[in-house]
Amino acid sequence: MKTKMFLFRRIVAFALMITMVIAVSVSCKKSSGTVTTGGGQGKLFQHSTGITILALQGTYYEMGTHYGRLMKDSLQKWAAYYNTTWKAANPEAYNFVTEKILEVGNDLFLSDKIKDFLDGIVLTSGLGKKDVYRLDQCLAFDYMFSGHIPLPKGAACTFAGAFGTATVDGHTIVARNLDLQRPLAVRNYNSVITIMHPSNGDHKVATLGFVGFPQGYALINLDNSVFTEYNTGNSADKGTDPDLTSRDMMDLAFDAITEKTNTDAQTTAEFLRTKRLLSPAFFGVADKNTVLVVQRAIHDTGVVAQNSLGNSINGVTNIFLDSTIHKTKLNIYNASAGINAPDSGLDTPARGKVRWDNMAGYFKSTSSGIDINSMKIMISTDIGAGGVFIGGYEAEGTNTFCKTDATFGSVVLDMNDFSQLWWLRYDYATKNKTWDNVDLTQYLE
Repeated sequence: MKTKMFLFRRIVAFALMITMVIAVSVSCKKSSGTVTTGGGQGKLFQHSTGITILALQGTYYEMGTHYGRLMKDSLQKWAAYYNTTWKAANPEAYNFVTEKILEVGNDLFLSDKIKDFLDGIVLTSGLGKKDVYRLDQCLAFDYMFSGHIPLPKGAACTFAGAFGTATVDGHTIVARNLDLQRPLAVRNYNSVITIMHPSNGDHKVATLGFVGFPQGYALINLDNSVFTEYNTGNSADKGTDPDLTSRDMMDLAFDAITEKTNTDAQTTAEFLRTKRLLSPAFFGVADKNTVLVVQRAIHDTGVVAQNSLGNSINGVTNIFLDSTIHKTKLNIYNASAGINAPDSGLDTPARGKVRWDNMAGYFKSTSSGIDINSMKIMISTDIGAGGVFIGGYEAEGTNTFCKTDATFGSVVLDMNDFSQLWWLRYDYATKNKTWDNVDLTQYLE
């Protein structure tokens, strides 16, 4: 009898232990305070910072179905937000862009990979194709919805990277901020990291972006530790290339970072320099050993620049670094630094030349070498205080005033240590800035 009772208690204890293990494994998979849902080829980790992390496997279509299933509520929420906000801002433009550009243009110029991914989202999210495409094209929509068609001179972003002897430990440190139209852009912290492991042999990648925007505004080839991003060049050059093999800057960056033959910064930069591009753009590219900037006009193939800020430091805003690309309008030698200068029309609403000068000045003053913290300081310091961050509170009439744009996303990453991924959180009401850290290595099984 005692033996039976002992066995019974052992069985009960074992069952309770198994139950506890299962509960813990479902609700708290990661040590950094994440909650996990889903399984198999599609997992969602809700990080304690509020950042959503998706780990997806399969074809691009299959990964899209996992994305739509796991993100269904968020996708529907933000689709409703964009529809309401954009339609209220400009009903005529909203209808035109939706019918003419989304339905026709995107089908023509989106890469097959992204179209397959979006088709998968449509299948499982409960949203129609138009809503899914609006979310995916949120950056392009924000550029368009300042009341101008075609694209106005408008938002532009910043990229900077330091490598080799410029950094404290020889690591490559990169920083990227994203500017959007201040009246229309998302103000909530809806940051999403999408990790894709394609079954077709493309590189495993991580993209940093928003809900419904799988391309992201910063992209990492995880197989080879290569980083890329993009900045619009419409202020520096005009025109489009309507060839059906052209890609917009977002999709070209995605194709470049996933393409299996691009295994370092040089091959990735060469891909971005030579492939057909729908409109002018700049790309920052980095790996563990170097940082490059690709400048792309419509009239010519691109130019790859290195050491643009000198001494193993490279950077770009939304103006060409020099005049080597023919027929372009704006470069750092003719852009006005002052808003009231006679040629102020050359500079951009996002104060590209001011930000360029601020970067150059900051890096020259950092004589002890760049590390992750000094890069975070530069990318998060207000433009009026010598950095590149635009908060929308700059004084009108000064050379830092930015009428339409503000910074809505900033990330800093150590390319030699993926546990050092930092994402800036900014409260536009209080002007308070804090940095959230994600240890990306925890999600790369």
